[in-house]
Amino acid sequence: MSPVDPVREPVAVTRAQVLNHRAAVHHLEHPAADPLRDGVVVAGVQDSPPGRTAAVALRARGERADPGHLALVHSMRAAAHLHRAEDLALLAAALRPDDARELARDHLGPFGEDLTAEHIGFAAAVDQVAEAMRAVTADRRARTKGELSTALNEVVDAQLRPWCQGCGVHHVQDTLFRYATLQAGLCIAVHTSGPFHYVRWPAGRRRGPGPQESRRLLVRRFLRWCGPARPVDLARWLALTPAAARQLWDPLGDRLDEVSVDGRRGWMHHEDLDELRTAPAATGVRLLPPHDPLTELADRELLLPDRARRGAVWRATARPGVLVVRGEIAGTWRQRAAAGRVTVTIEPFGTLTATERRAARDHAEALNESAGQHVETRFTP
Repeated sequence: MSPVDPVREPVAVTRAQVLNHRAAVHHLEHPAADPLRDGVVVAGVQDSPPGRTAAVALRARGERADPGHLALVHSMRAAAHLHRAEDLALLAAALRPDDARELARDHLGPFGEDLTAEHIGFAAAVDQVAEAMRAVTADRRARTKGELSTALNEVVDAQLRPWCQGCGVHHVQDTLFRYATLQAGLCIAVHTSGPFHYVRWPAGRRRGPGPQESRRLLVRRFLRWCGPARPVDLARWLALTPAAARQLWDPLGDRLDEVSVDGRRGWMHHEDLDELRTAPAATGVRLLPPHDPLTELADRELLLPDRARRGAVWRATARPGVLVVRGEIAGTWRQRAAAGRVTVTIEPFGTLTATERRAARDHAEALNESAGQHVETRFTP
């Protein structure tokens, strides 16, 4: 009889250690030496609306990356994210959904239930729309979302084009449309004025690993930037049901160590555990934009225990940026530009020292340095 392995006790760490580790791996203290190898763009940086937030997230970390090595696509939750161009094939393999029932119920809404009732697999729906998108864009001409959607109406089955009350027309359901763009090989091109366009991925892009390995790598990256984490946190990040997230999580099981964060259970990849234990105390003051990786790759209850403050940060609409002081979310901020002047309004959750206020002002100016505008920083109340 083989001996039974002893049950390992969870590794006990404090919330402060987790916040210090997050500040370090999210490069809030020091820019990544090589943003394309170790920066947050490896996990993906949400850009919502396209062209507005991802660039600010990189500037907030003092990071620069050659735009030729980056691509904006609909990836996690079918939301627009900035990624390394070399990862596009990996993302397409990892994020191709198999079944509408795997997606969080509110992600697809009634449309998902309609597909199930019609015995239409979501993967088949995505594939049909993606194939039509590839045919429409074979000429490699850039198209607005409206132009692409209109062209699809001529070739996509009626069940996939429900009536849209807001638009007053039938068109491909929006979430399905966005999932299909990644499978069709379409990137988002943002312009300084006018709407964004969809364009084909550059020719000769790198071939990615198969679906299983791609999903494993995606979860590994999530754990790197969000550990200690739980399957429910992965489900939130990918807009999946808990059961579907668990299917992605389980293949990494023997590589994970259980961690207790002040009595709260989570898991770290074993390669990251020493860094968690030894992360230096965070000291910086940063203004991070809405949808920053620190807040989007987040177990919100751990990151911000106060429920009212979580409501102020993770708003359903018009989400603010966050003020981070020594690893803690210490307030929110908004910015308005008019007549050559930028006004940054910071609303701290508590009292800031004079040094912290000065550091916040300096960072607000640094974020707007390239625009060459005068920056006025206000604190409320």
